[in-house]
Amino acid sequence: MSDWRALLRAHDPMSEGIETVRAEQMRRAVLDAARRATPQSSPWTWRFALAGATVVLLAAGAGDAGRVPDDRREASPPASSGERRKVQFDTPGGTRIIWEINPDFTLTETAP
Repeated sequence: MSDWRALLRAHDPMSEGIETVRAEQMRRAVLDAARRATPQSSPWTWRFALAGATVVLLAAGAGDAGRVPDDRREASPPASSGERRKVQFDTPGGTRIIWEINPDFTLTETAP
């Protein structure tokens, strides 16, 4: 019982083979059943569905194009020289990042 492949081959009812005529009959029966089971759909159906979805998306985008959120803030005027600016980011979780920008800051290169 250790060689299960030999057992399967020994008890296979089709081990002698099948007649060519019988095999062709079985093949035709399977193919005929498959043809009857698959619905014949027109390629135009998919094209109309795709065109309709495109029209809906374009209409939704065009309707939304002119809307600007009310909570949008106007940009603050540029800072004059010497005035420090703060940039602040707040996250929904409560994390706050504040940067203070010094406009008089300059980088100087040092010689090696």
